Amino acid sequence: MINKMRAKKVKIDLRPKIKIQVDNRTMITVRSMDAFRAWKERYPDAMIIE
Repeated sequence: MINKMRAKKVKIDLRPKIKIQVDNRTMITVRSMDAFRAWKERYPDAMIIE
């Protein structure tokens, strides 16, 4: 019996990275504006850095 092992495919995520600052020392990277809106509901002072 021959055991053939396959190499894992590398998944490339082409979505843009959005950095947000939740408070004065916490920065979070999200992948969509929907995720940013969810954080904005929890932290009204959150703002986009990049």
